[in-house]
Amino acid sequence: MNKMRRNILIGVLIGTVIAFGLLMLPTFFSKYRFQLFVFKRALLLWLLTLIIFGVRYLIYRKKLMKAPSLRTAVNDERVKLNWLRAYRFALLIVVGITIFWKWYETSFFPEILRWKMMLPHGPWLIVFGAVISLIGSFLYYNREVKNG
Repeated sequence: MNKMRRNILIGVLIGTVIAFGLLMLPTFFSKYRFQLFVFKRALLLWLLTLIIFGVRYLIYRKKLMKAPSLRTAVNDERVKLNWLRAYRFALLIVVGITIFWKWYETSFFPEILRWKMMLPHGPWLIVFGAVISLIGSFLYYNREVKNG
């Protein structure tokens, strides 16, 4: 069950990183049609990733509900502590992204430089940063758990 949870989290992490990379790709191009095309594809890819691994998560939960002893063994205190540590790390990353975004918006960059480096909207950066940092840090903290 730990291996199944790990595979689900790795799948969501990889899909999110690829979608985030696609979302950041138009940063370096100034054509509006290209930006809109890639933005829609990135969100579609991320939505498909969340749906596919959401279904896998529901199957995982159904297996856990059948055996209460297995549920307590998979979600022991160490795993709960690792989730709390991952939440704390993700919160720090979200605060850092927010501070960077506000600095970028209010900075004294020349207008031409700001136009050349056009970032996606702040909420998308925050959402992707939160998901990537949360899942990545949980997998890092939970690496000592045996796969089995």
